Amino acid sequence: MLTVEQVSKRYGHRTALRDVSFTAEGGEIIALLGRNGAGKTTLMNILTGYIAMTSGRACIGGHDVLREPLTARRMVGYLPELPPLYPEMTVRECLMYCAALKGIPHGERRKELDRVISLTALEAYAGRLSGRLSKGYRQRVGLAQALLGRPPLLILDEPGSGLDPVQLAQMRDVIRDVGRESMVLLSSHLLSEMTNVCARALVLDAGSLRYDGPMEELTATKGVLEVTYRNGHGISAALSALPGVCRVSALEEDAERIRLALYCEDSAALAAEAARCVLAREGELLALCPQHQGLEEAFLRLVHEEAKP
Repeated sequence: MLTVEQVSKRYGHRTALRDVSFTAEGGEIIALLGRNGAGKTTLMNILTGYIAMTSGRACIGGHDVLREPLTARRMVGYLPELPPLYPEMTVRECLMYCAALKGIPHGERRKELDRVISLTALEAYAGRLSGRLSKGYRQRVGLAQALLGRPPLLILDEPGSGLDPVQLAQMRDVIRDVGRESMVLLSSHLLSEMTNVCARALVLDAGSLRYDGPMEELTATKGVLEVTYRNGHGISAALSALPGVCRVSALEEDAERIRLALYCEDSAALAAEAARCVLAREGELLALCPQHQGLEEAFLRLVHEEAKP
């Protein structure tokens, strides 16, 4: 469905994307993760045909986004972070206009509008002016226009922005539903939401693809060991040097105790060695606690590791 090969984008001397490559098929819901400035929006703009890549190749359904731009764009439904709505139009008028722009046959537009309005729970707002909607409902209208025509590729940039918890749950259901037949590329800063709907993750950092794999591997629960102790000397440095430890982060430090988080490959295997390390340096071990590693911690650990020389 989607093929990205060695895609790069440069703005003068600044490189926004560097040799990014991946493939995806229909029915996948993929999280696109990265810090601000990592290259996420640049990649989405290239795939939607909004900007051109400097080098590389991207194909949607076998159609090159540079050589066959109109055909490739017809296969994409796009929700930008700020949905481009017409404030003087009602929701239904706005969606009808978008349906016409997408080339949906005139006789099919009303049925298609009813479908996307129902999917996004906009029935009670179809007659309201778009300019008078709350941010959350503007997001829903933006999603509805992206769904028009059942595009095989959906690119969603911050679809949960401005939504309350109930609306977020409804948005998850919509994304899961459309993800059964379309490929969905989903970018969001709400990392906890990504684990609920995405089975695969792409992590961009400084324009490079750092990770491409299952979400469950990225968020493996065995990766953090909390060590709490008091007294001793050189313990933090010694723990950092243990085999398998990627990073040590201070969680709490006062006169009574020091609590560290050890980011590692296998916290169960590391526990005994960490205990010996503390005791060997005359420290008093207070606790060893393997912790669940959420997506936020996994993302920060990955970016930190890749940033090491």
